[in-house]
Amino acid sequence: MRMFAAALFILTALPALAQERLALVIGNDSYDHVPRLDKAVADARAIASKLRGMGFETLEGIDVDRRMMNRRISEFTARLEPGDTAFVFFAGHGVEIDGENYLLPTDIVAPDSGESDFVKSESIALSALLDRVRSTGARTAITIVDACRNNPFETVAGRSIGRTRGLGRISAPQGTFVIFSAGAGQLALDGLHEEDPAQNSVFTRALLPRLSEPGLELRALVADLRVEVRDLARTVSHTQVPAYYDELLGEFYFIPAAAKAPATAAPAQAAEVDPIRADLELARSIGTVDALDGFLDRYEDRADEYSYQVAVQLREGLSTEAAAPAKRATQVDEVPAEPAAVSVPYAEVIEEERRQQGTKATIRATQAALNAAGCSAGGADGVIGPRTRSAFARFIDASGASLNPDGLGSVDALRAIEAAGRNVCKPAPRQAPQSASATAPAAGGLTLSGSWKYRANCVLVVKVTGTVTFRKSGANAYHGRLADSLGQRANSDVYLNSREITGTDYFPGVTVKWRGRMAADGQSYTATGSTGCSVYAWRAG
Repeated sequence: MRMFAAALFILTALPALAQERLALVIGNDSYDHVPRLDKAVADARAIASKLRGMGFETLEGIDVDRRMMNRRISEFTARLEPGDTAFVFFAGHGVEIDGENYLLPTDIVAPDSGESDFVKSESIALSALLDRVRSTGARTAITIVDACRNNPFETVAGRSIGRTRGLGRISAPQGTFVIFSAGAGQLALDGLHEEDPAQNSVFTRALLPRLSEPGLELRALVADLRVEVRDLARTVSHTQVPAYYDELLGEFYFIPAAAKAPATAAPAQAAEVDPIRADLELARSIGTVDALDGFLDRYEDRADEYSYQVAVQLREGLSTEAAAPAKRATQVDEVPAEPAAVSVPYAEVIEEERRQQGTKATIRATQAALNAAGCSAGGADGVIGPRTRSAFARFIDASGASLNPDGLGSVDALRAIEAAGRNVCKPAPRQAPQSASATAPAAGGLTLSGSWKYRANCVLVVKVTGTVTFRKSGANAYHGRLADSLGQRANSDVYLNSREITGTDYFPGVTVKWRGRMAADGQSYTATGSTGCSVYAWRAG
């Protein structure tokens, strides 16, 4: 038992030995024999630039043929060492054949008929790439694939090769997190419409700002990303929801939460991953009495915690099962059947601890932000006490933010406080009033002020276009005038909290309530309304 506990200690100490962050980014537009793409190279270059700014050592491959693609992969895996973080991004054509996903180099040749074996041999199997990265001993491997476009072989004479569009589901190796730009069989959009000014695909434009958002855990990043991509696609009556395959043990942050708080707020560093959960998963996967006893010995001083209590239940379940030898004799080679013996599934451990840790980290960051705003929340200890509540109330009064006092500790409240900037609760020097026509984001936040164009897809496939002009009417409030292609006009009252938007449109005889989210660059937003319309809006000039 003690030997197992020592092994656990060694495993959890591995990250301290090597923590390099390496990335491989490939973007292919210029295909020789299949349809060319428009934005894969731009996506790859934007991702590579973002990663370098975040401290990743990055290898880049632009419009690479099969030999160069293999060389880049070999260079990448040769530089990875145990304990490293590996990041792979591929934008280009991909195809699913016989249950395997293949990434296509630029010199892929379209065969005359259904010669799927030829395509397999001339492209890169995604599962082989994942296995090569994992075999290096990298502690964390994150792979993002934006290859869910139309099948490039669909128009080849004779039998088609692969499914019509998109990629298929995968089984990711342990320690790996894989993100596809669209779900299985879905088409990933490059642009929303002909007037769409974005240089990047719908997926990549939503991904880029999230990569460098401090304190955003990978799973929260993906959850938020999926919603934005889905909402963007809905504005053109398209279905695209990014898929992900999670085999990570523990949490991952591109930018640690500590980077968000001021230098004086050292407690924010406590958001680092607690090894107890990874150790519980390891003991559970081994599935023996000695493994669980080793875990319980190591963490006996934390016996009141959720993970420890689940381990106790697992251990008791094994004891109960051992008392039934006749049943045991028929299951010699099987892992003990956890659901029959344990009343709390392990998935609930992950969810409960992630919720608790996320909430406490959010409260710490909120307290630090309130202090930076001059509202005197006291120490950033992650506990909502009377002083923190008073500071939050002072912030609401001083800023005019449309926040509910009961929302203290929520991500929306944190974002609103951070967007408000410093000296909110203290007198600040008077500044010249901002022009109502200003369209650039104000210092410390974004703005709706100015003119916007929009497209809306509504129930019964009604498509509406129009314009709306907003002017500031309060601290985070705006008043707007709207006109659409159906000849309707409306007044709008809108509130912007960080990037979250809530609004009410007053048409003659009809009131429409809606919610939306602004893009990180402040140049577009998406929204859904009580009438069932999905809206995409962009600045008119």
